Amino acid sequence: MDFNPPDVPALRRLRPLHQFNDEQLQSLANRLTVKLARKNDLLINRGCAEEFSLFVLKGDVSTTAADGKTKQLSFAETEELNPVSQLRPSLFDVKAEGLVQYLTIDKNLLNAFANQTESDSEDISLEFIEQDIDANPLMVNLFQDLMTDNVSLPSLPEVALRIQQVFKDDQVDADKVAQILMTDPAITSKLIKVANSPVYQGVAATETLQAAIVRLGMDTAYKQVMAYAVNELFKSHSDKVSKRMQELWAHSRKVAAISRVLAKSSGLFDPEQAMLAGLVHDLGVIVIVEYLQQHCDQLSDTDKIEQTINSLRPQITGLLMQKWNFSEDMVQVAEECEDWFRNKTDKVDLCDLVMIAQYHSLMGTDAMQSIPPINTLPAMSKLNMGPKESIELIKQSNKEINEIERMLQ
Repeated sequence: MDFNPPDVPALRRLRPLHQFNDEQLQSLANRLTVKLARKNDLLINRGCAEEFSLFVLKGDVSTTAADGKTKQLSFAETEELNPVSQLRPSLFDVKAEGLVQYLTIDKNLLNAFANQTESDSEDISLEFIEQDIDANPLMVNLFQDLMTDNVSLPSLPEVALRIQQVFKDDQVDADKVAQILMTDPAITSKLIKVANSPVYQGVAATETLQAAIVRLGMDTAYKQVMAYAVNELFKSHSDKVSKRMQELWAHSRKVAAISRVLAKSSGLFDPEQAMLAGLVHDLGVIVIVEYLQQHCDQLSDTDKIEQTINSLRPQITGLLMQKWNFSEDMVQVAEECEDWFRNKTDKVDLCDLVMIAQYHSLMGTDAMQSIPPINTLPAMSKLNMGPKESIELIKQSNKEINEIERMLQ
């Protein structure tokens, strides 16, 4: 049921819109409608693939997952708002628990609006991409298998799991870590090469694993082991998907390198953590590609493959990060780093940083046609640098970025 057009104060409550001024918000308000739902009305159904953000302006809703677990959410008229059930396809049914005022904003409309405010054009030209999940049987099958735990998520290599356990001990030392890593000659060789790379290189070359760990430091050594584990997952044995895997690995290394440079320059994050976050942000694509190998009859439909990857990558990457016992901020990076208008808090977080790194990695590519201008991204305004400054930083750091990419490869 339609209600009324939203006013500027209502839009000002939406965190993704904080970067727009009142005049711009009024322009957007003219294209939106506040709607009214009654008790038991379904606002989002599980499996919904339509690309829109749902904001509950007032009232109570419940979210119900595939396993039947339900969570109650209440929204007051004055609080700041983030989207409800933002991942697509949706993992939840979202149902009204009484009278609810809500607003939906189409992703394409928001991107087009951001581009319009950048160009000061009076007209918005919208290109809506059909996201009907029923039109893509591959996405339907994968989503259903994901919901019923019939998708096999890869495990960490044994040595990486053992290192994870060791690092839970506050008394961990280089000798103990070295004893475990020496059981895997490939990781031993990798860490020595990393320690001697231009990124970490000392006065003299490092020749032993213990010396490499000391040079890198325990935390960096741990993250390099995790990076090695990620690298192993990209080794596909199928000629049909090897090119896609190579492109994905190159993109992941690029985002990781830029994330490290941005973290080091801003001083807001641990560069090693930022690099690892950038490296794993698209890891769910590997699971999707392996699933495709089991459905070879659908490998030729490029459009459906890309739609499936774009829709399910955030959820699957998040699930993989949880299985690997990564921290909550790493899971958040996986699930949200391509939601350009996400704005959880006014303080920058790791996801914001990786998002900006990914944006820089896409500059000069065809992808720039479908993403909003960098100065409209909430994440950009939170870093200790403006868009021009960040672009100049990436240009000046090109040699360092290339060295990090080579090190990761």
